Amino acid sequence: MNKFSFLVLFLLCVLLHTATTTTAQNRDYPNAVYAKLNFIDFGLANGTDLNLGEGFEVGYLRNIAPFLNIGVPLKMGLARLPQQGETPASQERSIISSLDVIAQLGKISSDARVSPYLFAGGGFFMEEFKNGHLQIPFGLGANFRLSKYAFINAQAEYRKAIADKRDNAQIGLGFVYLLHESPNKPQPDRDGDGVPDVADQCPDQPGPAPARGCPDYDRDGVPDKEDDCPTMAGRATAKGCPDQDGDGFADKEDDCPTTAGSLRGCPDRDNDGVPDKDDLCPDQAGTARGCPDRDGDGVPDKDDLCPNEPGSAATNGCPPVRDSDGDGITDDKDPCPNAAGPFNGCPDTDGDSVPDNLDKCPNTTGLSTNFGCPEVKKEDKKRLAFATKNIQFHTGKTELTSSSFKILDGIVKIMQRYPDYKLLIQGHTDNVGDPERNLVLSQGRAQTCFDYLVYKGIKAERLKAEGFGDTRPIADNRRSAGRALNRRVEFKLVLDFDEKK
Repeated sequence: MNKFSFLVLFLLCVLLHTATTTTAQNRDYPNAVYAKLNFIDFGLANGTDLNLGEGFEVGYLRNIAPFLNIGVPLKMGLARLPQQGETPASQERSIISSLDVIAQLGKISSDARVSPYLFAGGGFFMEEFKNGHLQIPFGLGANFRLSKYAFINAQAEYRKAIADKRDNAQIGLGFVYLLHESPNKPQPDRDGDGVPDVADQCPDQPGPAPARGCPDYDRDGVPDKEDDCPTMAGRATAKGCPDQDGDGFADKEDDCPTTAGSLRGCPDRDNDGVPDKDDLCPDQAGTARGCPDRDGDGVPDKDDLCPNEPGSAATNGCPPVRDSDGDGITDDKDPCPNAAGPFNGCPDTDGDSVPDNLDKCPNTTGLSTNFGCPEVKKEDKKRLAFATKNIQFHTGKTELTSSSFKILDGIVKIMQRYPDYKLLIQGHTDNVGDPERNLVLSQGRAQTCFDYLVYKGIKAERLKAEGFGDTRPIADNRRSAGRALNRRVEFKLVLDFDEKK
């Protein structure tokens, strides 16, 4: 025996050993018989031309484990066997036969349309009922379901022979039939309740057939284990509970136990989700107690004096006229509906005659010409202008010189005097050097001033640092004096950061 044959036999033995320790998958129909026609070729398999013979095959299959069947096929046929010094055309047809044992991977499913499989095995082959030798068959096939028990079979097989020039290939087409017991044969019934075990959901507990062989105390056909009312006969549609109107809702959960319906057991003719018993308009779908409500205010259109405007039941469906703050100006005209005041309905907290809704400094007395905020004094404007010209940094860096700290301390005091104002810090450079580097430098210097003021207690949200590089000169960059003026950090008090200044 060559190495290939030994390997196939070894794998077959492993499969058979595994099968003996595994539970069979198809307990209902483990046995099958089959018959098929085979077309046999000894030519291509042995290096000559195709030379077909024909034969037949009958066999038996037994399912012994999940996806594993053991089969015993018996084959007979006529074929031209290769002979030394003869051409296929000059060869006489010989009677051939074989008896095999095969392992088939794949199950014959009574539910699937197609059941594919692989197989391998070993068998004894004879010529003219003599000259026997071992062959190793293997291949693949598929069963095509005709009915629950009947299948058309197609199979391709290669047979490796230990004898010289006896390898062959076979293609078969046939019929497979699953063996099943006669319906008249008595079936096992362990609990003796008259329901066969195969159909008994409680095979070890006696019960009536309507309850599928399970205990059923109230005899309503619903097994006790599934019965919500095991001591009261009921309907299966109501989980074994009484259901007088037969609508599938048990009486104990049915809002209308004597009238069939689909909405908590009640009728709902217009299908609007409101049962007829509570529906003021049972034949018109709607959301307001079952009635149409165009404006969605909860007042039915038939009772709504303003059906196209949302309102309330207190105003017969019309919008209410309210004065929430009680200042004599209705909410629809009051710019401050929740705060009473003399200025068109708005208060003036700081008494500067600028109403709070227009006052950018509502807690500080100011001028109406300045949005209710105090005007910045001239001396403070001068200090900011002085800071712009005199804040100094180390050359080419963002570090402040020591003389600049005192100037920034003065700006801190200004910010403390004007708590409603914000400060724009804008850095600028001359046009000497790379524009991108100048932009970064100007931003860094503005940020340094920003950080110092925060360090001194000014809230960060009152400050904004920006850098513009050399894009906003205030003097001629061609002169050294002009370039000196262009190198600056400007400080601007504003009420809003988006204010144009």
